[in-house]
Amino acid sequence: MTGSGARDGAGNRDGALFGKPLRRREDPVLLTGRGRYVDDVTVPGLLHAYVVRSPLAHARITAIDVGAARGAPRVAGVFTAADLAGIGPLPGVADPLPPGSQVPEFRALAKDRVHWAGQPVALVVAETPALAADAAELVDVDYDPLPAVTAPEEAAAPGAPVLHEGFGGNVCVHHRLTGGDAAAAFASAAFRVGQRMVSQRLAPVALEPRGLLAVPGDGGRLEVRISTQRPHSVRIWLSQIFCLPPESIRVVAGDMGGGFGAKGPLYPDQVAVIFAARALGRPVKWIEERSESFLATTHGRDQVADLEMAVTADGRITAIRGRVHASFGAYVTPNAPGGLLGRMARLLPQGYAVPSIDVELFGVLANTTPIGPYRGAGRPEAAYYCERLVDLVARETGIDPAEVRRRNFIPATEFPYTTCTGLVYDSGDYRAALGLLLERVGYAGFPAERQRAAEEGRLLGIGLASFVEPGGVTPRVPGTDGDSATVTVTPSGKVTVAVGTSGHGQGHETAFAQLAADTLGVAYEDVTVVFGDTDAAPFGFGTFGSRSAVAGGSAVYNACQAVLEAARRVDAPLPLAEAAARLAADGGLSATRTSGKLGLTYASGSYACVVSVDPETGEVTILRVVAVDDCGRVINPLLVEGQVHGAVAQGIGQALYEHVQYDADGQPLSASLMDYAVPFAAQMPPITSERTETPSPFNPLGVKGMGESGTIGVTPAVVNAVMDALRPHGIRHLDMPLTPEKVWTALRAPGGRPGGGPPG
Repeated sequence: MTGSGARDGAGNRDGALFGKPLRRREDPVLLTGRGRYVDDVTVPGLLHAYVVRSPLAHARITAIDVGAARGAPRVAGVFTAADLAGIGPLPGVADPLPPGSQVPEFRALAKDRVHWAGQPVALVVAETPALAADAAELVDVDYDPLPAVTAPEEAAAPGAPVLHEGFGGNVCVHHRLTGGDAAAAFASAAFRVGQRMVSQRLAPVALEPRGLLAVPGDGGRLEVRISTQRPHSVRIWLSQIFCLPPESIRVVAGDMGGGFGAKGPLYPDQVAVIFAARALGRPVKWIEERSESFLATTHGRDQVADLEMAVTADGRITAIRGRVHASFGAYVTPNAPGGLLGRMARLLPQGYAVPSIDVELFGVLANTTPIGPYRGAGRPEAAYYCERLVDLVARETGIDPAEVRRRNFIPATEFPYTTCTGLVYDSGDYRAALGLLLERVGYAGFPAERQRAAEEGRLLGIGLASFVEPGGVTPRVPGTDGDSATVTVTPSGKVTVAVGTSGHGQGHETAFAQLAADTLGVAYEDVTVVFGDTDAAPFGFGTFGSRSAVAGGSAVYNACQAVLEAARRVDAPLPLAEAAARLAADGGLSATRTSGKLGLTYASGSYACVVSVDPETGEVTILRVVAVDDCGRVINPLLVEGQVHGAVAQGIGQALYEHVQYDADGQPLSASLMDYAVPFAAQMPPITSERTETPSPFNPLGVKGMGESGTIGVTPAVVNAVMDALRPHGIRHLDMPLTPEKVWTALRAPGGRPGGGPPG
């Protein structure tokens, strides 16, 4: 009934599937053009929508004339805020906010004022996409321009233009995070090492822009096909906005071309399209254009940190203090405050035994595209700030950067470990990971490598970064007990696993099939995995924040155990299929279980990067990246390696290329791929991916989430490497992205020269 072979303490058979590098079963369909994305789906009577967006970053709307648009050929409807007055606002903030916080109401279409260039103002629906776009040109909006502000520190300053009427300013969230006695630590410190650092604004640039198809049905039934990471959450949000019973709404995700956190929120344009479909009684599709996505899809990062560390004479970090200003953009999306308060700030100590912290946090509104989760969502920012400071500690104390890290790591014997910010790290061996990293990157031989490069006129640098990555987060939703999974065995022995997490490139079909086949003792080929459809899969919070293996995997495992127990009650020696056959009249052999309320896991790792800097052009070339990750027990190492490679590419993008910028009037300067640089495949270096393993005691599988590790670890490693290469020229710090122009200019600034060693 449960397969053959001895089982270890976690219930795994010798030679079982758990831990095997099976190829992704999803890929043949996707790589041969047989995927089914939102825009691949069509239905009878389909209409198409076009969103009219504000061209100004801040203005009053004094009038909207839609008469000409409504009279245009084959236009089915034109909608403004007045038409949508009967529906609710978009979902509020997911986590509790500090007292005194002020959050503006976010509506599907702007009514009296617009607050960023790209905010939806009207929606045109017509028989074809081209006709809808043509009619949108006829919508006449009269704007009265207002002053704009785009940078977080400037928006928080007294006298800055206030975005939302009735607010006392643009700071909507203010909190001071303290732990230990930072003042005493700084008073007795041998070194105080500080730096102002910018984690610049980024655009997610998913391969597939957002899209939605809304199909109204009989009796108030609504079916929504949407490019989303969170189908069940979308159903809950739509039921609240449109006052519909959740069971009358079906949400289907289908295949997705990338999410990266930006397809977690529900967007105002999507709500307007659904309203139009219900009002017209016909299906309506909207597909975001690439140029729209730079304006309308949430951005990431956009923080300014002014932080310092207190350090003893022997290089031990005793405290962190300072302040961080984080832009939320024009409105507060549900997870933006959590990225600042719950993740970035509380993760500032990273994997170091830092006793004290005192950091003031400002969440700020500005006339820019709203900020949302972007791969890492607070984790990369925290690691960047901490790891840059650690390298500066090494520079000012004269201690080797690897040794500074080693001296400050939390010892492996002290887990579970409670940080000065109140987080409970489950397990880890940070020194082991760093040791493996130094060996694989050739750290001991690097001085000779640097010398050879110098003789050839090249500047070589090596950078390290160590980090932790929380995963498995479960949102606070009353009446829920984590994510769910349903496992069903047919009389023929086939197994269906329906899970509430929703994959969009992570390899869920492969990993969950491995897990179920391993636990049940059935053939891997006999397991089918279903997700991304609220009618076909049980409740789950979706896929974000490195949570699916922890939450979804635990639910699958628990459901499989329940199936085995049910089979044992029929007849312990009986094979699963026969037990299912005996129970066929009662619905077969099936069980639904939840993950339960699990503790967060903390994956960790150390990354290294070697770069070459051309002193004549300022161009940075990454020669190699070595990544050492600890994500607990690994279901499929091939999937882990794929996640590392993809995330490393995005982390390199932030370090060297990507930056969303605005002018003084709030006009975007990076509104297309002509103006926004993402890394090409040819720019990616060789990546060596290694692992250590400390299983998590906080879930039955011992797994940890690690889908964002590359964006957390590689960005500070790249910047530290470039700063190491530029150190002989007296350059202490440069803000990302480290473009050739920025590096070239720094080399020619007073105190530096491009051709040799330290300035004379």
